[in-house]
Amino acid sequence: MVRNEPFGNSVLFSRPVFALTAIYSVPVLLPSLFGWMLGMLAVPVAFILSQKGVKQSGNTLAVSLLLAGSISFFSGRLLIFASILPLIALGYSLFQSGQKKRSPAWAAACGLATLVGCLLFFQLLYTQGTGSHPYHQLVNTIDAGIVSAGDMYRQSVDVPADMQEELAAVLAGMREWIPKILPALLISMLLVTVWMNQVLWNGLLLKTLPKMAPWQPYATWQLPEQLVWLPISAAACYIFGPGSWKVIALNGLIISGVLYFFQGLAVFFHLLNRWKVPGYLRILFYGMLIIQSYGLILLSLLGVADIWLNLRPAPIGPDSEERKPTD
Repeated sequence: MVRNEPFGNSVLFSRPVFALTAIYSVPVLLPSLFGWMLGMLAVPVAFILSQKGVKQSGNTLAVSLLLAGSISFFSGRLLIFASILPLIALGYSLFQSGQKKRSPAWAAACGLATLVGCLLFFQLLYTQGTGSHPYHQLVNTIDAGIVSAGDMYRQSVDVPADMQEELAAVLAGMREWIPKILPALLISMLLVTVWMNQVLWNGLLLKTLPKMAPWQPYATWQLPEQLVWLPISAAACYIFGPGSWKVIALNGLIISGVLYFFQGLAVFFHLLNRWKVPGYLRILFYGMLIIQSYGLILLSLLGVADIWLNLRPAPIGPDSEERKPTD
């Protein structure tokens, strides 16, 4: 009689285990080639949970992560593997948000809180173990990098005296302002990570398991209307507020720009679909947005304009209504 052990051979040697182990091992072992995958490793967790449920996929995930962690340990890349653990938690958070019928914006907020909580926990462990704060180390590393880049440029190129003064002013400005806006830059990176995994997971489900997809296509996603007061308040504080408020206001503007870039991109996709733009023209438009230095700003403004101009019609049907949290 065969016993149904939770970590039996049927789980250990199954194809999903091998596939997930490869997914979580390859970017760690070959970061120079597949390092771009590290930011998207919440998608496999959320997908397999959606496909099989927590009870059936829990053992598969546990065995896969244990094998990937062992491979990382013996290859001397355990620290890189540890950096993807917050993404595992993000994948579970997104899955739970889908199960609880949360709206895309609310699911992203929960995912961001999960990432921040995990990173603060690892930061505490790092500080206790090394006696140094990683944020301060990051600030010092960036400052040293700016100084080193300026020195290398002066040594490699014969820079005229007037250009040296301009270069020194630019470097001094970077050394002054980058530490001030670093919190917004870090939060923006986390927002992009959450958004990227959320969009990819939902899109993958729409293609393969449409009944399991928690939300409609990305082109229909909207931010809460009340959020528009964030960029308005930040802009007002930056323009009319005292000097001590300008740094906080600038950080708020950067975060607002990233949030409304997401909405502006959704509006852009909606307009392309409405006007039935051919694929080759879409590629051209995407390239123009990437190359154009003001593309991000234009999409952010488009996202803000969608609040008042209603560039997208309201979704029709009960399945397309904005889902609110049930808890």
